[in-house]
Amino acid sequence: MEQSKLDKAKQVIRDFNKSQGKVMIKSASEVEKRNKLSFGVGALDRLTNGGIEYGVTTVVWGEAGTGKTTLALKLIAQAQKEGKICLYADIERSFNRDWAIKQGVDIDKLIYGKFFTAEQPLDAIVALAKEQCVDLILIDSLQGLSPKAEQIKGKSTVKSLEDDTMALLARKLSLFFRVAIPYISEAKTALVMIGQARTNLGSFVALDTLSGGHALKHNSRLTLRVRRGQGVDAPTEEIIDDDGKKHKTKIGYDMVVKVEKAQLEGVKELSEIHLPFYYGHGFNILEEALQKSDEIMKDIKTKEAVTEPQKKKRDRPSKKDK
Repeated sequence: MEQSKLDKAKQVIRDFNKSQGKVMIKSASEVEKRNKLSFGVGALDRLTNGGIEYGVTTVVWGEAGTGKTTLALKLIAQAQKEGKICLYADIERSFNRDWAIKQGVDIDKLIYGKFFTAEQPLDAIVALAKEQCVDLILIDSLQGLSPKAEQIKGKSTVKSLEDDTMALLARKLSLFFRVAIPYISEAKTALVMIGQARTNLGSFVALDTLSGGHALKHNSRLTLRVRRGQGVDAPTEEIIDDDGKKHKTKIGYDMVVKVEKAQLEGVKELSEIHLPFYYGHGFNILEEALQKSDEIMKDIKTKEAVTEPQKKKRDRPSKKDK
């Protein structure tokens, strides 16, 4: 009896999938595991258990000047190393080509988009995901998105800034996620949204929050909060002044990355890391130091491997000693 039901269900599923022109219903065992995109920074990869996932939305948010865009550019550089196609949606017109190059981005292969309304980049994301032709999309930033209804009243009347536009962006993002999620998942596109912190008064205490509505919080599979740490934890270097006195001066800041939400295997919510962020370099000095450290360790191991057999040979007793 149960087998008869199963056979009937399989037949209905085959007929339904055929009528839709694609497989929409299948065994759960056929669902593929999502691949990950590395940050290219060891500490960030350890925090996120290997990086962000393709096919879902990741949100990176925090105050201005905390390294959010640099973190996202590292993702683009890593994706390009894998031969992936990337789109940078420059909502705030803040893209710095020289800084992108310094972070390892090949700007000749990076697709760049500038938009005037919130609908334009969101529609572009859906269109690109439908055609499955872009692997990583970065929106910088969410709070720069301006829905058309904020700008125009009716067919052509320009809106005044006095007009009420409360919650327009939140409603627009809610609609976007309802439409876009199936296509983003199917295309295995990684969508990264950068958000700016907004200060609210909660019980008379200033709290930093991420605006954008409940849809944004709900649909993000990984949310990273970025902030600056204590000044005493900032990277420093020693300098000698004209009088010959030694002083320590800050050459960067302590970058704190915290996991606020994680629906990824092996990622712990509320876990955080501290990274030295260097002015004019980002994470690059850290990466170069780690690379040099790895090279030194390899040289040491190579020398040990070469000298060890020789040492053993010298320790052998000679014929005269026997």
